Amino acid sequence: MSPVHPSTDELDQVVRRVAGVNSLYPAGPLRAKVVTATLGALTHRLPAASVVVRTQGADGVRVTAKIGITADESAGEVSRRVHDAIAAHLRQSGDPAVAEITVIVARIG
Repeated sequence: MSPVHPSTDELDQVVRRVAGVNSLYPAGPLRAKVVTATLGALTHRLPAASVVVRTQGADGVRVTAKIGITADESAGEVSRRVHDAIAAHLRQSGDPAVAEITVIVARIG
């Protein structure tokens, strides 16, 4: 039986549950955001935006999360909790290798 890898929707929820995180922002590359916005304008529908981005590379899984945190928390502490929550979720989901987890603090307060 092959492992079931987590969707970005599941990772969104994992990150949102971390203490100190008060918002989540799209972490995809700018080019993908422009294409998504253009497609939405052409079809008159807003496609679902990927917030936490998960990609599979030859060396393993890469995950990027862009967060906003509460002002009374340390950015380093919250980032570490987000990193650890993502890593634990990937392990539980059966991802074979994690190449990189990037947590970007986009907003404090």
